[in-house]
Amino acid sequence: MNTQVQPRPPAARRFGPLGLALGVAGGFLCGVLLVAILGGAKPVIEKRTVTVPATRATGGTVVVSTRVPAIVGQRLDVALDRLQRAKFTADVEGGGLFGIVEEHNWEVVEQSPAPGTMLEQGSQVTLHVERA
Repeated sequence: MNTQVQPRPPAARRFGPLGLALGVAGGFLCGVLLVAILGGAKPVIEKRTVTVPATRATGGTVVVSTRVPAIVGQRLDVALDRLQRAKFTADVEGGGLFGIVEEHNWEVVEQSPAPGTMLEQGSQVTLHVERA
């Protein structure tokens, strides 16, 4: 009697918890990269306003004046960025009981001086805000 031992077929391998976690993380990263490549990560602001300063000389001192941008109806964070680029300072009024915690949650409803007014750089623009 001749007895031969037959080799067993290889056992099916299953993913353990670590393999499953690595697979999920890899899929997530691939999705993020795909969205970024296809243009899903676009900036919030698509238009840019370029402010061109006008200069005038008074007695040997150069005074730089710039037009006040129109910022009524814009989010407060966007309005502050535009004022900073135009080299103005901002005085924000409003903001409720706790003040302004997150600037993107507030909208400019009034500004002083009016848009288009020529002011010296460094001048203050007053903004009145309400919850967006």
